[in-house]
Amino acid sequence: MQTKKHETLPKTLPGVVCPQWVRCGHPNCRCARAQLHGPYHYRFWRQGGRLRKAYVRPVELEQLRARCEARRRRRRDHQAAWRTWRELLAVVREVEEQA
Repeated sequence: MQTKKHETLPKTLPGVVCPQWVRCGHPNCRCARAQLHGPYHYRFWRQGGRLRKAYVRPVELEQLRARCEARRRRRRDHQAAWRTWRELLAVVREVEEQA
């Protein structure tokens, strides 16, 4: 008997991946003269009311961007569905009042 593998839902992540130019802090470095290093990519998200930031390695960049975008897209779709539901409910209540 062969066991069936369960397909998992796509993993999503909160936040957004953004590039940033950084200053290293060495006094004789080019970044001290406004020629910053980078761009480096970071993922920003909120956790417990605080803004968090994590470095994204170049090999993970596209995957993390896709996961963050998938979450934003899912949330937009969810909010649109609730908006439609509220509009339909308002129409139903209006029809019930007229009856």
